[in-house]
Amino acid sequence: MANYVVAARFNDEKTEKLISLRKSLYAKGFMKEISEWEPHITIAAYENVEINKLLEWTDEFIKRYSTFEVLFSSVGIFPPQGEDAKTAILFTSPSPSKALIDFYYAFHEKLDDYCGNIGRWYSAKFVHPVIHSTIGVFEINQIQKAMEVIFEHQIFELTRIVALEVYTYPMKLIQRFELK
Repeated sequence: MANYVVAARFNDEKTEKLISLRKSLYAKGFMKEISEWEPHITIAAYENVEINKLLEWTDEFIKRYSTFEVLFSSVGIFPPQGEDAKTAILFTSPSPSKALIDFYYAFHEKLDDYCGNIGRWYSAKFVHPVIHSTIGVFEINQIQKAMEVIFEHQIFELTRIVALEVYTYPMKLIQRFELK
């Protein structure tokens, strides 16, 4: 069985803003590559789950929810670790609204035991998730300059979560589920 990721997707305007930001950071030499993943918030990551169970659960879950707003209000850093001690991950984070937190944890009502190693940070058992949308990987000495570009792009705003998408990991879209 394969590994899978469930991603919350934004409205088109927010997606385009974040893609534009990534392209700008890359063009200025602050990022070495642009992620193949479109902007999103990872809701869950699974190992060895049956894909039909995951798709059925996602379809059942999505029927209980409508699109909702989240406020992207901050930038964060996952610090350097291990072999990549000269790079850090920059991300933007939505404010932890009740709607977002309830949505996030409700998705984990089923299949959470399949989170395994790749999904441990997203599991309901890990009670301190950093709900975020990755901007990119940066050399530590480029972070301040990259932050200036991030601030220029006006990404701190309300946006809508409009869908959940299920992907193989590494990335290949399997199915998109639109919120009402």
